[in-house]
Amino acid sequence: MRKLLVLVAALASFAAASTTASADAPFPATTVGPVFISAQTVNTSGAMSSWFAPGATVVFRAFALDTKAMKLIGDKGMTYFYVTIPNQPNVKLKYDPTAPGASARYPWTGQWTVPSTYPAGTVGFRILAKSTFKRHGEFVQIPVATSQLTISSTAPAPFGSGPAASTAAPAKQEIGIYVDTVNGTGPVGAAKRPIGCAQTNVYKHGEQVVFRVWGFDLKTGDQLSTDNVDTASVTIPGVATPITLNYGAHGTAPNKVFFWSTPWIVPTTFPLGDFTATITFKTLDGKTGTFDYSLTIVP
Repeated sequence: MRKLLVLVAALASFAAASTTASADAPFPATTVGPVFISAQTVNTSGAMSSWFAPGATVVFRAFALDTKAMKLIGDKGMTYFYVTIPNQPNVKLKYDPTAPGASARYPWTGQWTVPSTYPAGTVGFRILAKSTFKRHGEFVQIPVATSQLTISSTAPAPFGSGPAASTAAPAKQEIGIYVDTVNGTGPVGAAKRPIGCAQTNVYKHGEQVVFRVWGFDLKTGDQLSTDNVDTASVTIPGVATPITLNYGAHGTAPNKVFFWSTPWIVPTTFPLGDFTATITFKTLDGKTGTFDYSLTIVP
């Protein structure tokens, strides 16, 4: 980005969150693989969460891109697509945009009911895929501890149901984008949540939404960074000016992760209900990529 803004102070506590990066690889990878996967953990209403109690049902939902063809992989395009969970049977992902927790954006889903005896702590799941063209992909979580799938008897419940609908992704894409949101630790006029920087897509007025984004230029295979991005922003309905996404490191060496992020305080006058934020990247060589991301505001 030619005019990269420095990370704002409101992100300081988020950036300092505990991270556990891979010892032998950066996050995200410097180049994209044959299949790009983006995934979330949600409940059956579509409310995103990284914290679940024993006995709760976790819905893994995802979409996948063939990076050579630069196209979404549909219901007939996978040889296998499943989630591996430590000490649990694999969870097969099925294509059904109308399934509980699924959406037009994330049409592949699978459910896991957490056993009552499952140990508390972070669940290091992986999602593995093989397309019918024999191309492979893998998804792992951003290694920031509070926003990884965690089992706890005191897991906070989402404030409400997730967005009722989402916009389907374009069938062909030049840029593969991952987006999630976490609750920031600097709300204004709203109570802090019990766990800061946990994944959620359901917010109240005054809370701090932190967008986290990473991705790849599918033509070159390179990770999106300040080396190849001209502008990166989030557009929110009713907000006059797009909000700049900033690229930087989170955590401390040697456990650093790199992604784009920006905070936004939900105004007290912001309409209740579902809305769509649009993430937009423009690369230095003229490519444009967008991602329509759904959120819900509740009383």
